[in-house]
Amino acid sequence: MSSLVLDLQKELMDRDCDILQALRHAHVIAVKLRLDEFDKWIQYELNGYPKNDEVVPKYRFVTGTLKAKNPRLGWIPAVIMDKSKNHPFNTMPMYESLASLIEIKQQATSGVFHYEFPPALTMELLKYTDSPIYMDVALFVSVHNISETIEQVKNHLLEWTLELEKKGILGENMTFNRVETLSAKTVTSPIINVYGTYVEGDVNHSQIVSGDNNSATYNEADAKATIEEIKASIKTEEISKDSMECILEILDDISSKIEQKKKPGIIKTALIGLKDFVLSAGANITAALITAKIQDLF
Repeated sequence: MSSLVLDLQKELMDRDCDILQALRHAHVIAVKLRLDEFDKWIQYELNGYPKNDEVVPKYRFVTGTLKAKNPRLGWIPAVIMDKSKNHPFNTMPMYESLASLIEIKQQATSGVFHYEFPPALTMELLKYTDSPIYMDVALFVSVHNISETIEQVKNHLLEWTLELEKKGILGENMTFNRVETLSAKTVTSPIINVYGTYVEGDVNHSQIVSGDNNSATYNEADAKATIEEIKASIKTEEISKDSMECILEILDDISSKIEQKKKPGIIKTALIGLKDFVLSAGANITAALITAKIQDLF
């Protein structure tokens, strides 16, 4: 006897899982169970997100390298003289549908794609550089970010199916009975956290282009030193024992990622997630420290 939920689990655990087909499968389940909020996330992944950073999950924010197109030399690093202005411009959300992102990844044979900023935002950004002339500006991003996005979507879907199974919600023969439909309302869907607005200016008309072999970098030694500073700071905070233990575990995990030379975007995402947790634990001073360190590192 077939089961909508178990079949999706099996699909997601397949190494060759077609994530778009899995999302459509999940859409059927969510609609049949009347789980409108979770289905809204599924629809966003299938069709693209609205140009509103408040609803974009944190795994879809990417950090890259800013470059300006010199008429003679081509794409060159764009140095922001006012360091406080660097962060908003080198981090931005990927609003595109998952299908579009997959296509971009396939076309980016060099391992990098870039967002070209619209003229108005480019003019604003150039104010903080030493450029004597107008030049097109773009954010160069590693396609690794797209791979990470796909994996995050798979993980959210898998966790959701496991929660449904725990409640005995299986959907045999393509249908759910009344008890299953009611029980589904008690299932905690995977939490889709968001960063909030990180980009200053209108990037709604940014153009995505594949190419270049550069990606964002960070100083590994500085990152390791940052982890130690955060550890020292959190130990001075008056927070619960459980929160303290969780934060130290997260810091150890980030240290491991640094040792493994993970991509800058992964390290930054982990640090921002840590900051959110630290803030919720009531450690405001350490949260402020993490925010400052993120801006320094990336």
